[in-house]
Amino acid sequence: MTCIIVAQLLTIGVFNFWPAQDQPTENSGEVALNEDVVLIEEAIITEQSSNPPPPPKPRAPVPVPKDEIIEEEIDLFEDINLSEFSDSLSTSKLPGTAGQGEVASSPQQPPSIVRIVEATTPEAAKKANIKAELTVSFLVDQQGNVEEASITRIKLYEGDGSRIVETINYGITEATLNAALQWKFRPARDKGRPVRAYSKQIFTFGF
Repeated sequence: MTCIIVAQLLTIGVFNFWPAQDQPTENSGEVALNEDVVLIEEAIITEQSSNPPPPPKPRAPVPVPKDEIIEEEIDLFEDINLSEFSDSLSTSKLPGTAGQGEVASSPQQPPSIVRIVEATTPEAAKKANIKAELTVSFLVDQQGNVEEASITRIKLYEGDGSRIVETINYGITEATLNAALQWKFRPARDKGRPVRAYSKQIFTFGF
């Protein structure tokens, strides 16, 4: 009997004093890692209330004319002294004609060419290899005939350049005026009627 009691007490003592095992926790499977924590601030997105205006379009440069306008004076028949010219002719008048009526300076319809007569280059000018441009002023009457012809400018070409001269020899002036007197025009008209008016043309030699 005594043995049985002692055995029971030992059994109770074993159960009461046996070290209790730690119960596994929910986080027992997680491993704590000592890592540096980087904090990222939340970026603030800003928006413009309106789109900026487009840049202005480049302006095209305005061309500025650099040419100087030179008004040429027309030498009338009465104003020319023939003795001043080496070849004695710079203006001529169609024989047997007498101009009537005023000369229209700016007619509504200027004279228009109907017939052209080319000037014959003199042999002396050919031998001298003369190159020139002669500007001729025509006074055209109401019938379209050349009433007067005068040379207003002579441009002489030499080498690579050119220059304006007052006179020219070799019979070029006479050949120019003789041909000019044979030109035929359709007369100028102003306010529906034919009028006397001027016309300018260029004669060339040696080209």
